[in-house]
Amino acid sequence: MSQNFFIFRNYTVEPLFDHLEGCSFSGYNEIGFSAGFKYYVWFYFMPSGANRTALSAEIDFFKQRLIHVAGHIPNTASLLCITIWNTTPIGFTTADPIGEAIKSYNDSIFELAAGNRQIKVLDFSTFASEYGLKELIDKRHFYLSQVPVSPRLARNFNQWFLQKISAIEGVRKKCLVLDLDNTLWGGILGEDGISGIQLGNTYPGNCYRDFQSWIKEIQNTGVILALCSKNNPEDVQQAFSQRDEMVLKSADFSALRINWKNKPDNIIELAHELNIGIDSLVFIDDSPFEREQVKSMLPEVVVPDFPKQPYLLVDFIQEVYNQWFQVYELTEEDKSKSVQYQQNAQRRQLLNAFDTEVQFLKEMDIKLTISENNPVHIPRIAQMTQKTNQFNLTTKRYTEAEINNLISKGYLVWDVAVSDKFGDNGITALAIVKTEGLTAEIDNYMLSCRILGRGIENAFLSTVLNKLFEKGIREVKASFIPTAKNGQVENFYKRNGFELIDVQNTNRKDHHLALTKKLNMSDLYTIIQQ
Repeated sequence: MSQNFFIFRNYTVEPLFDHLEGCSFSGYNEIGFSAGFKYYVWFYFMPSGANRTALSAEIDFFKQRLIHVAGHIPNTASLLCITIWNTTPIGFTTADPIGEAIKSYNDSIFELAAGNRQIKVLDFSTFASEYGLKELIDKRHFYLSQVPVSPRLARNFNQWFLQKISAIEGVRKKCLVLDLDNTLWGGILGEDGISGIQLGNTYPGNCYRDFQSWIKEIQNTGVILALCSKNNPEDVQQAFSQRDEMVLKSADFSALRINWKNKPDNIIELAHELNIGIDSLVFIDDSPFEREQVKSMLPEVVVPDFPKQPYLLVDFIQEVYNQWFQVYELTEEDKSKSVQYQQNAQRRQLLNAFDTEVQFLKEMDIKLTISENNPVHIPRIAQMTQKTNQFNLTTKRYTEAEINNLISKGYLVWDVAVSDKFGDNGITALAIVKTEGLTAEIDNYMLSCRILGRGIENAFLSTVLNKLFEKGIREVKASFIPTAKNGQVENFYKRNGFELIDVQNTNRKDHHLALTKKLNMSDLYTIIQQ
């Protein structure tokens, strides 16, 4: 069993982690620990007692212990610090040293994280605030077994914790596919007309307005929006342009399927147009029939149950975000992703205007800006290893701490920012290479689906090989490890001159390339070194 989590604790928290594999726990208030874990979790709870001065001093002592632990975390691991939640009676005295001590303690956690990317903050208030104190703490279990959170909430906590881990690792869905009638607005456009659909400042229109506002905020975190609606396209465009209360605009959607075809077929087309996997989609529709049809025909698509009442829409979309789209920290690529997918539509239109792909690529003016072991790019690099599935030769996943550790061991990490006449795609290609003597081994090689179809994967590989040649490397090894999603790159190395040397192991294909000279570079791309 892999060792995933080591939890520092001052109470009995084992019931909260019952459903996680590879967990170990410190003794109560002990800070000694072993190496070999992916995550170390600092999970101290508010101490109990009536002497508020003594409690404040103990919280301050927790802070000193945490600072000590933070300085001894292995460079291959991350430290997850869970904030303290005030569980003392509110308003016990006018001056509240407990509140001040808790604020100081939590502030120190955020300060530690700001100065060390190995440290991540999990704000316990986002869990605890869902419950009253009597529901959060079962006094019977607390006094009998020192369990600080009610065992009845163990599964809820487990879900919350795993959502935070997914957010830290950048594992989330990519696209939110939305219906229109009785989903983004109240009523049916074809029957009620543009002026008759419910959207505005009075109930239930205010619910749909706020629902759209939250979707807009989700889009701002790097989630692609798409429409899938049985409607007349002209009516929909007029509704978006004529109803001032519409928070979302037609330009916010990177792909549209507004027609009378069945929704599973439309969703397949949307995924193909966006060049993302079916399993990257979350589909929201008020119709139980449409939802069941999609669930039945496309089981990879997430289809949450839609609320029965409009006043539940905001809670619903917040839960959708928390469960499927949550992100710990936005990268620059996240912030501009929606625009990048809209630019891809312009690229497709331009491609149709040319007779050959070469003519198209020359017109595109593609620039590849290549960086080596750039510490500023590590959050995005780690995010790519977690999220990229289709063009990913080995599908090895790394955290930021693990990327830093690889670099400290002498690995070479090259990333590529891709731009062209339509805009900047950001960092969308990555190579991780281990070198030893005259030999190099490509540990990981991947491209974002956003830049596929432009030959960039070949130009980048040639650049990497030339850089290795310049560093004295004369032999390159590379492997393809098959998954359910990366079949399209099975022969990538062979197409680029590598020799297949091992076909015995069905779980991988090993390749070899003798580097005897620098490779000729295509003139279709401008290579910029950083």
